[in-house]
Amino acid sequence: MLDHDASPLGKRIPLLRKAGGAGRRGAPAAAQAGRARRPGRALALALTGLVQAFAPAALAGTLIIDADTSNPAPRAAWQAAVELFRTENPDIDVSFNVYDHESYKKAIRNWLTSESPDVVYWYVGERMRQFVRPGLLEDISDLFTPAVRYEIPKAALDLVTVDGKQYGVPYTYYDLGLYYRRDLFERAGIARPPETWDELLADCAKLKTIGVVPVAIGSKELWPTAAWFDYIDLRLNGYDFHMRLMSGRVPYT
Repeated sequence: MLDHDASPLGKRIPLLRKAGGAGRRGAPAAAQAGRARRPGRALALALTGLVQAFAPAALAGTLIIDADTSNPAPRAAWQAAVELFRTENPDIDVSFNVYDHESYKKAIRNWLTSESPDVVYWYVGERMRQFVRPGLLEDISDLFTPAVRYEIPKAALDLVTVDGKQYGVPYTYYDLGLYYRRDLFERAGIARPPETWDELLADCAKLKTIGVVPVAIGSKELWPTAAWFDYIDLRLNGYDFHMRLMSGRVPYT
């Protein structure tokens, strides 16, 4: 039961573009990758790339960006990038629309199948592939030059790749961890946090003997439960098995 346990891959969030057309009101847009180790530069480059990939067609008009960066820090960072972009590209108006996470998840499919924004924020892996298969996202592989590929970890690049083509720009990741109470560990005779699956199970049994429910998780929003499953499956069965499971090549049963 670790204080902060990162997976080998982390969770990467890509910037994605709707396939075909010019979005709701503006010119077509794509996204430019930046340095993973310099988030400020990555934000600026990502936004600048929205027009670079389609120049000169995207030299004027309105660029529609729908995002779920509602937490204060990422919202402020992206808003600053938008303002910088507006200053450097006065002929292009950027409509940067921010929604809370849960309503965004419910609305994005409707957006992509009707009046689509030029750019959306979404999640990598199978959740992205669900939009790639019906052609709802644009192939932006031409943005991933050798220089850009050098700057992005392969694990992150793989997560935005489908059949050898890239459909998003990874710009951040986050860790998931387990928090534990030392006083309860001491009461149960647990000297240190577990380091293996077997140790975790053994410690859970010890906590049960003193009347403590070993694990609690808030699942009003469903993603924490899914994250638990992802991490346990990755740890126990490995990356290759997990990827086969996510792609439907291995049944859940």
